[in-house]
Amino acid sequence: MLVDLLDNLEWYRALHPAMQGIITIMDRSLPYDDKAGTYTVDGISYQVMEYESSVTGELDQASGNQVHILLEGEEILSLQREALVEVVTQCTTGLFVLLRKGERFRHKQNRTMQTKVKKVVFTLPGPAS
Repeated sequence: MLVDLLDNLEWYRALHPAMQGIITIMDRSLPYDDKAGTYTVDGISYQVMEYESSVTGELDQASGNQVHILLEGEEILSLQREALVEVVTQCTTGLFVLLRKGERFRHKQNRTMQTKVKKVVFTLPGPAS
């Protein structure tokens, strides 16, 4: 798991050939205007999600290498191995999280109260370096 500022996403272009496409899609603000659903632009698939976070959140596993970007709201995202929490980050707008295929994580979580969240998840095609 990698967490950084969205402004620094271009520093990670060498990690995967599709990173420049994600930067272009975000620069065009497409996910901000999209409703919840799955989209493909220039061969890059992404899912826009809208939900309310909860105290328990949801355990998930990255089906491929993924980039999670919070568009509105905030949530806690944690990397998990078995029942152990390895890394926890407070995701807010302006951050992105890169997850590798197979990593288990908990998201859609908030400590105190439910908050409305809008997030985009890009799934990177094929192998990454």
